[in-house]
Amino acid sequence: MSDARPSFRNPAEKAAYDAVLIDLAGRPRGNEAVMAFRTPTDPIAAVIADAMVHAGAVSDELYTRLLTVVDRRYAAFRHGVGQPVTRAIAFDAFGTLVHIGRKRHPFERLIRQARDRAKMIPSPMAQPIGLADYAAALGLPRPDIELAALDEELATITLYLDTLDTLHRVRDQGMKVALASNLAMPYAAPLKALLGDLIDVWHLSFDAGAIKPERAFYAGLTAKLGCEPNELLMVGDTWRDDIVGAVDAGSRARWLDRDGRASHVRRFIAASGLADACPDRGPATHKTEMELVIESIDANLDYLHNQRWANEMGRLRQAVERAPDTEKAAAKQAAEDHYCTRAQPENSRAALIQSAFEQIEARRASD
Repeated sequence: MSDARPSFRNPAEKAAYDAVLIDLAGRPRGNEAVMAFRTPTDPIAAVIADAMVHAGAVSDELYTRLLTVVDRRYAAFRHGVGQPVTRAIAFDAFGTLVHIGRKRHPFERLIRQARDRAKMIPSPMAQPIGLADYAAALGLPRPDIELAALDEELATITLYLDTLDTLHRVRDQGMKVALASNLAMPYAAPLKALLGDLIDVWHLSFDAGAIKPERAFYAGLTAKLGCEPNELLMVGDTWRDDIVGAVDAGSRARWLDRDGRASHVRRFIAASGLADACPDRGPATHKTEMELVIESIDANLDYLHNQRWANEMGRLRQAVERAPDTEKAAAKQAAEDHYCTRAQPENSRAALIQSAFEQIEARRASD
């Protein structure tokens, strides 16, 4: 979990936080409310505290919800009641398990061209429709530029380094794994190609007909998983969709904050990586984070090498184009030398491990 000591992103956030503390302290059971607000270590409390800070005030509804958290904490302490058993973990897709190297937003481009018409028909994230058919539904001509942009996006969808290891570990512990994401139909195929049999339940908005954070989305998700809402842990990087939505539906949640940009109250349930976001009851507890990362790199070395090789090849080609005449021969030779390493994934292993090590060290230094 991230460092939970008071730390604010700007003076306005601190001023709002202090105003809420003053308001809570003046209410009945003020001390209890202040304690729960200061340390929102469960997702319900974190969602309530975050809403209070964003509003800069305490509504009666939020105060009542906060006291419910207080009473539940005391009941758990008195009776020794722990967290519900986690029977399933649902992961968001983009920003959580995978990322897009080159974002082109092709559907949004179409919507900008026909905003009024777009308001009259279902979102492409809530119906199984391709880009060309969606353009036709908007009354637009064949979207050749947007189709090319979509192809570019889909080709650059890649896994985070900690994705495969986390999914294997969760499944080894006997929990069901779901992918629960808001996305349009064309984005499903690359995800299934990358994650395959590691996902037990695919719950995608275009197929479900509901979009996070709607309760209908989460109701459909728990129905597919065959679990109670409080037996589900939602892991995602979007606060409103993945955290507020899950909590409002009665589930638990962990917020994935890979960049360490969380506001103070969100840090209490934030995780910097998937390994920290998921409960760990298996053998992986005896391995260091670096060992787990190296295992993930080795398991996916061919795929990771191809990505790294292609990125470097693109850089070298640009260098050839920009090199002055006196340096062009050397630039071409460097590109040719690199081209010969395409089938040598072992050449990338050390660099990938070093990069992962630097990322871990940088994160720890900032915690």
